[in-house]
Amino acid sequence: MTPILVLLAGALSLCRCAREESAAPGPREAVARAEHASPDEHGPPRAEHGSHDEHGPPLAELVAAAESGDVEAQVALGRLYLRGSALLPADVGQARAWFLRAEAGRPGSAAYELGRMSQSGKGGPADPVEAVRWFELAVHAGSADAMFLLANAARSGTGLPRDEARAVALYQRAAAMEHPEALQALALAHLHGELGLAIDESESRRYMAAAGHALQHHHR
Repeated sequence: MTPILVLLAGALSLCRCAREESAAPGPREAVARAEHASPDEHGPPRAEHGSHDEHGPPLAELVAAAESGDVEAQVALGRLYLRGSALLPADVGQARAWFLRAEAGRPGSAAYELGRMSQSGKGGPADPVEAVRWFELAVHAGSADAMFLLANAARSGTGLPRDEARAVALYQRAAAMEHPEALQALALAHLHGELGLAIDESESRRYMAAAGHALQHHHR
């Protein structure tokens, strides 16, 4: 790898780690103070009236929106349960239930989260085939993150037959949406002549530069 690409790849790795650690999907912390979960452990959490923080709406407001059928609120609540906090303990069963409820409205973000849960084995045994099924639904809904993960699966043959051409096509679709990791994957594939792509350092540098730009855009 040429020196400039080594530096770019290292910078992208550091920025990506920072983005993953500092910016979880959905509300950062949807509540500053919350009471304990509902006495019925299968029900939604309760919060003090109006409790909130600077990053998100009051939890009671979020729950009310989710229960009224707002799919974005349902996904946000599912993510809140999945992440958990000292004030709202993680509950993968509730997270999955809210994602499934949201997925009925076909938002790509819900199918993507369900795919990630199936892939990592949260709430049950890891199931790569089920993960692929969810990712395909999310891709159909336009999720660039799902395109990237489905491309990885096609590249490795995890949960579906190995298909490098499909992996490239998915990376390219996600790259067109400025997905940093997809851009970096294409840059490295051109650098090393992987996935059936010809070695092309100029094309590799172009994709790596675009990945750096995309990361800066995501940080705004």
